Amino acid sequence: MSRQCTHYGRWPQHGFTSLKKLRPQSVTSRIQPGSDVIVCAEMDEQWGYVGAKSRQRWLFYAYDRIRRTVVAHVFGERTLTTLERLLSLLSAFEVVVWMTDGWPLYESRLKGKLHVISKRYTQRIERHNLNLRQHRALSEHKTLSVSWSHYLAPLDISSIFFCVR
Repeated sequence: MSRQCTHYGRWPQHGFTSLKKLRPQSVTSRIQPGSDVIVCAEMDEQWGYVGAKSRQRWLFYAYDRIRRTVVAHVFGERTLTTLERLLSLLSAFEVVVWMTDGWPLYESRLKGKLHVISKRYTQRIERHNLNLRQHRALSEHKTLSVSWSHYLAPLDISSIFFCVR
């Protein structure tokens, strides 16, 4: 049974080759690295999956609490490697206070920096997670955490985070 797409006719049987060539932006251009200071950066990770729950995707990102904008994001597994990739993107910025939840890898990687571990101080990024999940549900018309393709997920997230307003 073929499903119909109102805009394109039939749903593609997954030739997302043109999307593979796109490189969505991972760091904001609204904050200038080196010149602007990020006073409070909240970091969190969000779980999702592509097609089946066995194909997990994790979104790690940092949120500027004062400017209320996403600073940087990466996709990957919930491992130290993915956290390191996010921290390398954030190394260009001067962050005064880091705010995270109680995931142990945050504590080990942010040792020696001003680091606040509390659910109370990550409420904004948690609310942002919920808004993001609801936005993705509206664009997918399926559930709150399914994506049609692992190629579309980064493009969708980047368009939400870094669209110029």
